[in-house]
Amino acid sequence: MNKKTKGAIAAGAAALLLAGGAGSFALWSDSESLNGGTITAGTLTLSTQGTPSWSDQNGPIDIATFLAVPGDVLTYKTQAVIGATGDNLEAAITVDPTSITGDLKTALGTPAVSMKIGSTSVTTITDDNDTDLVDVEVAFTFAQSSDNTSQTKTASLANLTLELQQQ
Repeated sequence: MNKKTKGAIAAGAAALLLAGGAGSFALWSDSESLNGGTITAGTLTLSTQGTPSWSDQNGPIDIATFLAVPGDVLTYKTQAVIGATGDNLEAAITVDPTSITGDLKTALGTPAVSMKIGSTSVTTITDDNDTDLVDVEVAFTFAQSSDNTSQTKTASLANLTLELQQQ
């Protein structure tokens, strides 16, 4: 290689090194640590208490011996203590549909849940209800349109689960 070629290669390499170094040129900067505080999550709990009861449209029943017929409305009643802490918290009590099993489940449809705190009906639980005692009613309506195939069928509520879910 001649001197001119070697010089040109060296000059080109120097130019590439200078161009590459241009990207690392730093300007002044500063940073400041801030005391941003702590983010803390609230709570949402449900604890049933007392002895639940059952009734139909005519009054109290013993669910263990009651034989339902189409058109019956069977109501499960219980009380629950609410644990609800959290700004902007809104929740409601529902029934986990997977906790109901059996071949009569379809004829009972989706259970309707209602709540009362004292004598006041409520649809939403908020942090104002923390430690409140809530009267919960779960109504199962045996479909009037059920045919003869529903006779002697059962729906197991042995694992009936109430859920307090944030909305």
